[in-house]
Amino acid sequence: MAETGASGASGASGASDPAATAVRSGCAPVAFATPLPPRLRRALEAQRTWADRGVHLVPIRHHSPACALALSALLEQVRPGAVLIEGPAEYTALLPALQDPATVPPIAVLSLADRTASYYPLAEFSPEWVALRWAGEHAAEAAFIDSNPGSRGTSATAAGGSAARTLQAEYHLAHSTTLDALARRLGCRDHDEVWEQLFENRGTSDIRAWQGFFADTLAWAALARLDAEREVLDADSTHAREAVMAAALRERLPEPESGGSGSGAPIVVVTGAFHTMALLDALDSTPEAAWLPEPEARPDGESWLIRYDFARLDSLRGYGAGMPSPGLWQRAWRARISQSSGRADAPTGPHGFATTVILDVVNALRETGEPLGTAQARVAVEQALGLAALRGRAWPGRTDLLDALTSCLVKDDTGLSGNLGAAVATVFAASDLGRVPAGTASPPLVAEVRARLRALRFTLDDAAERRVSLDTARKPRHRERRELLARLRFVGVGLARQVGGADLVAGTGLGQFVEEWAYAWTPMVEASLVRAAQEAPTVDILVRLRLAERLSGEIGAAALAGILTELALMGMDEAAEQVCDALEAALTDLSDLGELAEVLHRLVALVEGSGRLRLDRARPRLRIMLRRGTAAVARLVAELAGLADDEAAEAVDALVAVRDLLVRLARADDSDGANESDALGACGTAEVVDPGREAVLREIDALRRARATAPVLAGCATGIAATIGTLTRQEVTAAVVARLNPGADPAVLADFLVGLVRTSPDVILRAPDTLRTITRVLTGLDESGFLAVLPDLRRAFTALRPTETHRLAEQIASLTGADAARIDVVWNVDSSQAAVGRQVERDLVASLVRDGLEEWVGR
Repeated sequence: MAETGASGASGASGASDPAATAVRSGCAPVAFATPLPPRLRRALEAQRTWADRGVHLVPIRHHSPACALALSALLEQVRPGAVLIEGPAEYTALLPALQDPATVPPIAVLSLADRTASYYPLAEFSPEWVALRWAGEHAAEAAFIDSNPGSRGTSATAAGGSAARTLQAEYHLAHSTTLDALARRLGCRDHDEVWEQLFENRGTSDIRAWQGFFADTLAWAALARLDAEREVLDADSTHAREAVMAAALRERLPEPESGGSGSGAPIVVVTGAFHTMALLDALDSTPEAAWLPEPEARPDGESWLIRYDFARLDSLRGYGAGMPSPGLWQRAWRARISQSSGRADAPTGPHGFATTVILDVVNALRETGEPLGTAQARVAVEQALGLAALRGRAWPGRTDLLDALTSCLVKDDTGLSGNLGAAVATVFAASDLGRVPAGTASPPLVAEVRARLRALRFTLDDAAERRVSLDTARKPRHRERRELLARLRFVGVGLARQVGGADLVAGTGLGQFVEEWAYAWTPMVEASLVRAAQEAPTVDILVRLRLAERLSGEIGAAALAGILTELALMGMDEAAEQVCDALEAALTDLSDLGELAEVLHRLVALVEGSGRLRLDRARPRLRIMLRRGTAAVARLVAELAGLADDEAAEAVDALVAVRDLLVRLARADDSDGANESDALGACGTAEVVDPGREAVLREIDALRRARATAPVLAGCATGIAATIGTLTRQEVTAAVVARLNPGADPAVLADFLVGLVRTSPDVILRAPDTLRTITRVLTGLDESGFLAVLPDLRRAFTALRPTETHRLAEQIASLTGADAARIDVVWNVDSSQAAVGRQVERDLVASLVRDGLEEWVGR
């Protein structure tokens, strides 16, 4: 049932439309229709009554500058002796750090439970932050009064079971049917715009009139509260949390005769507006108060103060509590404060606020090369202020500013995209990262990572992503930087990722000297490190723990080779022995030629990358595994001779991988010969020539010669022999001639060419005799035979690069007397048009033959 209360729902009281309980009239405070829902009317009366008794229940919206401004006015006028704040009670231990002048928001308190990480963010414009700092500056008691994160049930606000959640989520406000109806009535898209329209865009003096302002916020939240089902609030621990808060509030209630708290001073209770009605029910022992269970004592968990950023605070990016564009509201807050204090050295009032925002966007656009002048900025400011006035707003809102920027700076139909969209995102969201005092307790792991990153000159001052180009092949310092980034990537804290250059893990760009990495020190990174600190005190120990986790259970050779590559990137050669042991065992079990070749490719890459990797201990083992692996390749190649045509076609990619492996092995031997002779001598051999490689070459030659070999594999073997150099150019031509003899089955011919071109395009491009032989055989086919093999021929030549295709077209044109320009052209013809063309050609040829003009068609 909806939580309407024992005295009846809004409909029962005569208001058929709940949205009618709150309307907006210009810039005036909210005016309420009558009759109000009984429970809401009772709550508003109770709020005033308890305030008269020195107990001020302040219903806020988390991260609302308007609420923060109204609260600051309340605190200055009431001057309470105690400030109670919605937040886990265990956070009270962090008050010294939270109230330290060196702490600069945005920051967050991080709580860790068995399976979840919970965040309690605070911005400069958060009402909770204003309350905390005021209490610290005025020697008032401050306390958190909510239940601890570990005792909270599963909620829809936990993002579908996510491992991270906010403790200030606004799920019930976002899903209120009444607020949704109110949004439609006011022409707003969602409850965020309703809030902005009703509260954030008021004049500063209206906001500072806190009695009326907080009565309005209570009514606004009550509309959503009356929608909520009691069973839902039981299930998501809302009622349990409110029971804890109500108990903490009762403990600090003023003595009846004193009119104040135990110290004789008023108390202020700052909670999300959604909870205020329940707390008032509890204080007055209304029938609805019985819905709150008995509070349960739970042990405190571990909590840490960490830096936070606006990107994580932005509700447009999925944050569960807060308004869109926190960077914009930061500017609004500062402009309001400057206006209230009468400062002349900072932008004040609506005009100063709009001017600051639009100039920042214009400056961001200018940095991208957009030629914008001061006149355009001035027009945009005037437009924003005009739109706000037209819409009855004392201050320009987010939509006013966006509409003004769009109408004044967009020159086409792209809207807020491209450079303008990026500039708006930069200004409205911002990348500010808070500061935590140096002496604040943090796990050793966090301190170590931060110190090591700073020592290697990484920037940690904000949460913006940065990119670095690291010449790890030639600069030892760059290699150290890469090794730390790779370690932090391996342990999974989200700090770094490789985005380009020589990437040994992905196997791309291996010929480049430079590696491109991106990194960002975000609150999520710091939170991940705090959680990881429960497992290990240092990065290196954490790497070993993660390594042990990845090696547990069954793991294939390819995955082991990938782990070995990551260890090399991390410079943790000493941890590679266990991986090498497992990889050696896994290699003996591999029966798939393609998979085996790919694993050996990874090992060759480690040998080739010796200049940028620290593998002194593991390199001898790598060479031994390469020799054993290539011997296994030879055995698997020998098994290909008897494959049927359909199975043989599937083995082509594997033979291409074998060809590349043989080429890389030869290069590794040539470049690393002397050093490897010394290293291998310690293992019982000083040979540089790989006997496994020689065995593969022998089996390739046997595959090429065997009569039972499928044509496509014979072509592959011939191409490999040509590429490696075990066949001379003349021998290659002879082998092709032997396979493409007159009268050969066109399908056999096509399969052989597919294999040949896949493994050695140079045989056709740089061997004129071979190309001449192939051309003669193909032109000797009749039309039906040529059309039968045409799809396979097309498939064969798709392996060529565009420049190679152009060169081949020129050579074929020279051999056939055709026009190269007409051969090397792409025809966009569908199958029906092609069929018509072929029929026309047949009819024309037949006509010429009937007329005795056979020579005209080459007959």
